[in-house]
Amino acid sequence: MRTRLRTRAATAVVAILLGGLLALAATSGPAVAFFSGGLFLDVQVESPARLVARGAAVDVPLEITCNAIGDVFVQISVTQKAGSGVAQGTGFARFACTGSGQQVTVRVQASGGKTFKQGTAVVSAELFGCNNTTCGSETDSEVIDITR
Repeated sequence: MRTRLRTRAATAVVAILLGGLLALAATSGPAVAFFSGGLFLDVQVESPARLVARGAAVDVPLEITCNAIGDVFVQISVTQKAGSGVAQGTGFARFACTGSGQQVTVRVQASGGKTFKQGTAVVSAELFGCNNTTCGSETDSEVIDITR
């Protein structure tokens, strides 16, 4: 009886450990594919951004480096304190990779009734692209200056 109980307990422990290992392998799959696929993506938010149309939008400079095949997509958001509220907006653009660093500008239109002003703002950018074997994304978030 004791031997049978020990065997069942050992079987249960082994099953739990194998289940845990399988769960780890399943969740690490995309990360391993991302890093082993040869895809390189990098986005850096730069300062200053420029006001457009008296604050209706801002042009945000980025440096993008990538080796993706075809186009990459970048989405950025800008958030700035504006009086007692917040001015914010998002922008989206598509670019071709050159394999080396390139300067690009993304226009972000203010939404929600507040306009952008001169001063500081928080900008977050996400770059997304694919090569022949995998897709991935890279992000950056910075506090930048907005000027005229």
